[in-house]
Amino acid sequence: MNGEILIGGLLVTVVAVAVAIAAGLAVQRFVPVEDRQENNDVAGIAFAIIGVLYAILMTFVIVSVWEAGDGAQDSGRAEARAVVDLNHYADTLPAADGTAMRGLTAEYTRIVTQQEWPAMAEGRPVGRAGSAVISRLWKTVDAPLPDGADAAANRQAEARADLRALTANRDARLAAAGAGLPKVMWLALIVGDVLTLANALMFGVKGSGEYLTIIALLAAMSALMLFAVYELEFPFQRGESVTVDVFTDVVDDGTAR
Repeated sequence: MNGEILIGGLLVTVVAVAVAIAAGLAVQRFVPVEDRQENNDVAGIAFAIIGVLYAILMTFVIVSVWEAGDGAQDSGRAEARAVVDLNHYADTLPAADGTAMRGLTAEYTRIVTQQEWPAMAEGRPVGRAGSAVISRLWKTVDAPLPDGADAAANRQAEARADLRALTANRDARLAAAGAGLPKVMWLALIVGDVLTLANALMFGVKGSGEYLTIIALLAAMSALMLFAVYELEFPFQRGESVTVDVFTDVVDDGTAR
């Protein structure tokens, strides 16, 4: 966790707690505790229903965005492994063809790390430069082989599989880059949070300190959960983003072998 996320989370929590305490003070002023205590049973039933539904929704969302981040990392690593495997295939080709193919994989690596990853981090389109290199790689891999070259044909088939894996994992990476939560889901999260807190405000609790403490704790937890969802929503953006290291580490490790 970097410092910006920590500070951001603390600020969001402090603001949420301040708003909740202000709301609690307003309720205490205009709705006497005796009146609220008369409805504690009804408020408790409503809070149980709303709280459980909101907890289920929040759990589903957090698991979804967490798995999306893990999937983005896996796609980036698998894409890099495919690049390494294509470099190994280039080593089996005649000198000129191998040099040309290694040049293409190096160009693709440069595009991914220097153009596409920064674009994904900023939420911009990545362009078609990477796709163009993949098309050129296909032409190189599909080049005709000499008759009777069974071993070369087997290696070519493996290279085609590697190139298909590269394309599939590239597509998965790009899809994950823009796959945030639907707006209706954010609406449900925010409205559910407000309803849960509003329901808690209606409880009649003797003692202003105890009442405000309960409200503040609930507001803090809700704010932290929403902040976590926000930070994890887009795998390649915001604080807890998937960095380019997941790609370059695999490529560098494969090149060093």
